[in-house]
Amino acid sequence: MHRDQLIGDLYEAALHPDGFLEVFHRVSESLGANVFHMFSWDVARNAPKFSIYSPRAEFDEIVALYDQYYGALDPRRGFVENAPLGEFVCCQDHLTERDIERSEFFQDYQIPSGIRYLMGIRFARPGSDNILLGLLRAHGRPPYSPEERATLTGMAGHLQRSINLWQDARVLHHDAALGTELMEELGLSVFALDRHARIVFANRAAEAMLRAATWIRLENGHLGAVSAPQNDALKAALGRVAKTRKSESLALSSTVNAAHEVFLSIAALSGHGRHAVLGDATLLVTARQRSGAPLVAAQQLRQAFGLSSA
Repeated sequence: MHRDQLIGDLYEAALHPDGFLEVFHRVSESLGANVFHMFSWDVARNAPKFSIYSPRAEFDEIVALYDQYYGALDPRRGFVENAPLGEFVCCQDHLTERDIERSEFFQDYQIPSGIRYLMGIRFARPGSDNILLGLLRAHGRPPYSPEERATLTGMAGHLQRSINLWQDARVLHHDAALGTELMEELGLSVFALDRHARIVFANRAAEAMLRAATWIRLENGHLGAVSAPQNDALKAALGRVAKTRKSESLALSSTVNAAHEVFLSIAALSGHGRHAVLGDATLLVTARQRSGAPLVAAQQLRQAFGLSSA
């Protein structure tokens, strides 16, 4: 597989968490490995904190044994942990055949599992523990050649960035799913607005409210109130929240003299990146119709959509 295609496949797959591991496995194979295994090491437990590996059922038991016992005996892990960040380490540079013959790890576990050679690397994960990645080659195959090692070295930065992007995308997708579920359970209509107050996201309840056009409506892509005075009040509130980043509430009715039936909460999205799931959104507006349902708490909104605490 061409190097440019490998790189493109990695980055494209990183944005779709469900398919990333399969693509990463295929890329690992193209780089000369039979299986990949990545994890962070828990020093207190002397065991991996998590294990992510090639999505093949035959590796499940092998990785489980590594996590439960043999990872603590792995002599290669220390070489990878002590190497400079982003630099590949090859096990054949550190272990002789005599070392292999005397090693419980290799004789009782690694070789019987069908695996022999490793090229490993330590990646930095911002805000978290370092990630150790091993590209493993089957027993019976030759060691990694100088040409293969050079190719892997040239791919190191792309492997690291794609893994970090994939993990960030997993968090964003998870937060988005939780936020959507929370809003649906609470019966809230959710609108995400960009810096020009245009709607860039609306959940199903919000779309239904716009179609009904009883209290709020769509005005050239912008969120507006049906009542002219209330529309002015809504625009003013959106402007204030965008400027001060302090949340506000607003009550709407179908006409000026009617009782308030819809209650809006307007909040600024934080700059921590969670709102990336809502596109270019800078403001979040939630609308609740009058009912006996419990009000959503501010903390729930912050957790669901990464809102500012202001």
